[in-house]
Amino acid sequence: MKTDAPSFEEFGPRPAQNLPASEYQARMKRLVKLVKRLKLDAVLFFDELTNYYFTGLSSDNGVLEVRAKDEPVYRTDFRYLVMAKRVAPWLKSEALWRPKDEAAVLEGIFEGARRIGYEGSLSAARYKSLEGALPSVEWVDVRSHLLALRAVKSPAEQQAIRKAVAYNDAVLQSWIPHRKEGETEWEIRTRLRGLMDYVGQGEAFDTIVCVGKNGAECHHEPDETVYTKGKPLLIDMGVKVDHYCSDMTRCLCWGKPAKLFLELHRIVHEANRAAIAAVKPGAVCADIDAVARGIIEKAGYGKAFAHSLGHGVGLFIHESPSFAPLCKTVLEPGMVITVEPGIYLPGRAGVRLEDMVLVTKTGCEVLTQTPHDLFV
Repeated sequence: MKTDAPSFEEFGPRPAQNLPASEYQARMKRLVKLVKRLKLDAVLFFDELTNYYFTGLSSDNGVLEVRAKDEPVYRTDFRYLVMAKRVAPWLKSEALWRPKDEAAVLEGIFEGARRIGYEGSLSAARYKSLEGALPSVEWVDVRSHLLALRAVKSPAEQQAIRKAVAYNDAVLQSWIPHRKEGETEWEIRTRLRGLMDYVGQGEAFDTIVCVGKNGAECHHEPDETVYTKGKPLLIDMGVKVDHYCSDMTRCLCWGKPAKLFLELHRIVHEANRAAIAAVKPGAVCADIDAVARGIIEKAGYGKAFAHSLGHGVGLFIHESPSFAPLCKTVLEPGMVITVEPGIYLPGRAGVRLEDMVLVTKTGCEVLTQTPHDLFV
């Protein structure tokens, strides 16, 4: 097996690196435009990843306030305030209010405000607390707008995602020559996780490892099922590098594959390739899903493919848009999406083949480079 994936000699353990400050400043400008367009007095964000997207700051207790005219303010507690000033000197950072003072502080900050946007992922208790603090304010859920902002990746983001995908390829390909008969699913997952920690910053999501018939469980939790020659092995994995995620699924077979496995693999591979060939600017996401679904249905396994064809990937492992039957999003250059058709036959077998693609000006670029036919 030979691909363009980098070798482990090119890696070395290192902490996550931020994108250039200009990237976050450009995002903040787009956010200010959104505030003006929606006729909001401000937006107030509490989610850690949302705030990281706009500031490059990681804190589990931070609040970002952005208005149409005044400069944005990031508030965090004593534990992170020095870090915030050091990492983002271009952004005004202040100490966060104490919980007991929240109502009085917010009343002072937003005196006269009528419409404030929030990211739509608050707990019911947090939302009620904000309503109580500012009873005259209309809280506007701007989550759909944020998803649209993040859906198209900048050149810097595209490069970060390329790196994460290449490292993901390298992790799997470095493990294959050293696999051991008799290992359990959990042991395989543990070894893969260790490699991800070495080359990046760990898993983008909990790695899925399925031996034999366990592959029919889409999100199987690795257990003590033993991997032996002749049994297919499904691995769904993603490494996180510089805060960006990757995602790939491959089906391996050590020894001669069973006839059923080969049939399912052929159909899923065909569906994957056909869908990727249809990805281009202007295409509707639901139509891409229909291409793969039609091939699987024609082969007689339509009911065995019950999930959507794919999802966006970025800072989050699941982002907008989705290759799903009801998604009417029109593809644009810069979108990064997975293509992952599958067939699942409970008690018998399961096959899924997942690649990440980048929509370009003329079609798409397949980022994942690990071959589909891993029968060794």
